[in-house]
Amino acid sequence: MFGLVADDVLYLKVDGESVDRFIDLGLEPFEYEKNGAKIKMSYYMAPESIFEDFEQAKEWAALAFDAALRARKSAAIATAKKKKDLDGSTL
Repeated sequence: MFGLVADDVLYLKVDGESVDRFIDLGLEPFEYEKNGAKIKMSYYMAPESIFEDFEQAKEWAALAFDAALRARKSAAIATAKKKKDLDGSTL
């Protein structure tokens, strides 16, 4: 998943390689409240300019998609390591 919409706001996936671009523009992270605690997820508001500029929309969508692919790869590696630790199998 590389984006989500909440309360009519588009949020895009971020990671360590991309988050600074969002922060530099003053964009806010997606947060929600659960059991009285604020939960932050790895999604930030999309820049408003992407809704008027197709090329910018493609650029920011690709940035978010790449972050999602990196997260997926990291999760797969972690799952494989956990499985190896549990049953002694090899990668």
